[in-house]
Amino acid sequence: MIDGLSDGRVEFEVDGATLTVRDAIEGEELRLRTDVDPDLSPALPELFPSPIDRAVSFEAESLEIPEYASIVVRDVDGDHVARLDEPMDLPRGSYCIEVNGATKALIRVTDVEVSAAGAAGPDPVTLSFDRSRTVSVGGRSLHTRPEATITVPDDPAALTEAVSVLGSSMKEFTPERSWPTLRGYPPRIERGDSLDIPSPLTVPDTGVEVVVRPTYADVYRLSTLSYYLGARMTTGDAPAIRLDTGYEERLPTEGRALEERVIELFETWFFLDTLARTEGYVPSDRYAYEEVGPTLPFYPPNLTDRTMSERLMEYLEVDHETVNSYLPAWPTEAVLRPAPAAAELLSHLAHFLAPVRVRGRTDHLQPDESMAVATSPQPPTDPQDIERSGATTADGEPRSVMTPEREQMSGVPSPDTEPLRAGASALTPTAYENRLRRGVPERGSVAVALLIGDPERAQTVRASLSEPANLDGVGSLSVLAAPSPELVAETLSDSELDIAYCGAEVRSDVLDSVGGVDCASRSGEPTRDGAPALTVFEDSVDTAVGVDAIDRGGVSAVLADGRVSADRIRTLIGLLSAGYPVGTASQLATSDEGVDVRYAGDPATAVATDRGHATQLYACRPLSDDSFRVSVQSLVSTDVLSGGEFRMIKLFSDTKSTLVGTRIEAGVADTPHMLELHEEKSPVLRFPNDIVLWSDDLSAADLSEIAEAGQSDADSIASRDGPRCKD
Repeated sequence: MIDGLSDGRVEFEVDGATLTVRDAIEGEELRLRTDVDPDLSPALPELFPSPIDRAVSFEAESLEIPEYASIVVRDVDGDHVARLDEPMDLPRGSYCIEVNGATKALIRVTDVEVSAAGAAGPDPVTLSFDRSRTVSVGGRSLHTRPEATITVPDDPAALTEAVSVLGSSMKEFTPERSWPTLRGYPPRIERGDSLDIPSPLTVPDTGVEVVVRPTYADVYRLSTLSYYLGARMTTGDAPAIRLDTGYEERLPTEGRALEERVIELFETWFFLDTLARTEGYVPSDRYAYEEVGPTLPFYPPNLTDRTMSERLMEYLEVDHETVNSYLPAWPTEAVLRPAPAAAELLSHLAHFLAPVRVRGRTDHLQPDESMAVATSPQPPTDPQDIERSGATTADGEPRSVMTPEREQMSGVPSPDTEPLRAGASALTPTAYENRLRRGVPERGSVAVALLIGDPERAQTVRASLSEPANLDGVGSLSVLAAPSPELVAETLSDSELDIAYCGAEVRSDVLDSVGGVDCASRSGEPTRDGAPALTVFEDSVDTAVGVDAIDRGGVSAVLADGRVSADRIRTLIGLLSAGYPVGTASQLATSDEGVDVRYAGDPATAVATDRGHATQLYACRPLSDDSFRVSVQSLVSTDVLSGGEFRMIKLFSDTKSTLVGTRIEAGVADTPHMLELHEEKSPVLRFPNDIVLWSDDLSAADLSEIAEAGQSDADSIASRDGPRCKD
């Protein structure tokens, strides 16, 4: 039996004593078992301390949770009580028990004593109540994909109506929406003959209006901000943001000045939301709060219950410079042509909170010309650049350091450039749709194949991938030496592969100049019916090669304009299989190879995930033969979104958190501590002249050698550059 409301994001179904919470968007189910056959009645979502999509109530004396990822006990106001990782008894009270699993469920029960059994192992958890009570169960879709598709004609005024409902995926519009799990994936946009907005989608009632001129350029530049604010987008004579307090924030009319002001406002408001949420659903204790909070003209948590317009009035008192050095990197920054076809990217870019700029011509476009390009502005930290600057803690140690290198964007890439500049990517909606369709494998199960034309080089590459140990993130690995054209075609169209590496010798022999697979299958027809999730092409600058792989079902492609050494191929595959985004992994692996890389698809794409955690890069600068100054950078990606938080590993005795996508000066570690750090599975260590994966060997002698080489390089640089002045 279904509860009769089966057109929503969450459905409830009863089969005997089993209550199934079904996530209609994800197609996933979470089961609960009761001591009686539950008789469901609707429950108010407002009963729960955090957003849910639907709720039901029934009478029960016990509840069993067979499968789950984590269970957290809160009081009915949402305050944390306990984590159910061991059996426990809860005194009489009113509780909201949060179950995270295939989807999210909240169990509310009041005026009750609770006994939790089975929480110490893999067995189901049983919640027993001291008497039969009314149990309310709420479900919230994980909402990691669009729930509907909006059709828009080639008319920017119609597009404003589509952008106005992108915020319908938001679970709420308090500062809590800065958590990625509360934003949801906006509905997709596709071009059509007329405007069609499916009836479940509505414009959020936030009291904020974004005004644009009826041009694609204006709509694109303000689309991400409009989504985040849940604003209605309307047309007018000049761009502006209107609040229901009566205030109007006028925006520049010149295009490039407009986009920079919009990005400044978005970054500032997003960051201030992350401070205002610190006493919210998931209380956090961040460095940035200690450092920025005292400089603000308001106490951030006091704004939580204010209206959107009232909060923005306060936020407008804060200059961008006040928060600039604490901002996280965004996974993606996009540059769109002011053409109708680029509209299909907007919902995907909004999901990743991507700032949008506009460049490029719109006349005489060819069908294969790119509608957009992107960069991923989170360049990895060079250990030699770690300085004792920026904000400090009370003991004088440096803390938050600006991660996004804004000067990197001083030369904004253009879709008109051929070939694209190094580090840029040809962006296509197909890549995002393929990602949603394919899913992302867990670290440890990544399938990899390498095509190397030269048998001797193939042997060297094969050895590098297995010595000193097999890469821990890889589930299956094959190195194909001197493959036939048929085998190349078969490999490059194998949708079961997560990573395919196409060596320069193979690429030049097998791929034609426009990127199609120029070889026949066994039937004699070109093989174009599939592709690995990621394909790496050596000796190529033509992004059409990568776009072709995406059109055949891939998610991303890397194009290196030369050959990569065997050791660096190991590094690249190791980083990718550990969950590093494609752009960052490529930069790290090729930075000292004299090889430039370009991409197709979002450069922040992750081809693997490590339990959903952010990947961490530990940049280590030698101070002496036995000590290193360590900086930690976490990375955002298409799977680890902006707004999440991370903590450094216990080695540094650190309890405070920071936003994902930022960098923190961790402190100084000696040789034993560095070896202990290396034993942790997640961190990757970057030294001035080397990158050490978890699968690599690292000894005290190695660290001594690294330190000696690093100090020698630092002395050489200092000698070349001359003495530095210090404050």
